[in-house]
Amino acid sequence: PPGELSVEEAQDPFLVSIHIIADPGESQPLQEAIDKVLAWIHPDLQLFRVSERRASRRRRKPAKAAQPALAVVLFLQEEAGEEQILRLHRALQRPPWRHHHTERVPRRFLPYLPCSQDFFTLAPGTPLWAIRPVHYGRDIVRFTVYCRHDNYADILKFYELILRRGPSQRKTDFCIFPIFSNLDVDIQFSLKRLPCDQTPVPTDSSVLEFRVKDIGELVPLLPNPCSPISEGRWQTEDLDGNKILLQ
Repeated sequence: PPGELSVEEAQDPFLVSIHIIADPGESQPLQEAIDKVLAWIHPDLQLFRVSERRASRRRRKPAKAAQPALAVVLFLQEEAGEEQILRLHRALQRPPWRHHHTERVPRRFLPYLPCSQDFFTLAPGTPLWAIRPVHYGRDIVRFTVYCRHDNYADILKFYELILRRGPSQRKTDFCIFPIFSNLDVDIQFSLKRLPCDQTPVPTDSSVLEFRVKDIGELVPLLPNPCSPISEGRWQTEDLDGNKILLQ
């Protein structure tokens, strides 16, 4: 329950992070690309770690309409100026970034960007990225997991268990868990329920990592098998098949 959180747990900026596994020789450019983008918000946000697999993977071509299950949305203060947000938007259009797809959004959200939300990605099997201006509050880094329509309620319970807190905002198709907040930045974890006709595809080159206390007590409560991969680190999956690392 939210009331039981210690101050440290409530204020651990690295409670949630993402581990990306790149093909040989690609980890450095991917890590640098991510670090440069996050530096627009804060220079010390080490929320992504890129390592390399031993051999390149042969990939099946994903279905054109496939929705990757994991996204990172950066909300930037409009006070910083339209030019800064547009510069970052342009940076995401240059390699190693590539455009993934565009969603239409209400005009009021992006008055000076095109009437759409562009999503970008670095490599197959890694999260989507997007930027949005915010009118008030702080800059935000938001991790989003897209859920199957029928699994949403159970996945919400799953992440409540792991995060040891409930969402601060909750709707029938969306919720936000506060992870960390200071004067400069908010870090959030959110779940988005997809329509019945859409199926999220797990990002097979990315793993969501969570710092947890009392892992021995948590493991028996999880719906899927949990296997130790090293001292103090366990791997499991949520109900949509997204890989989760607990440490």
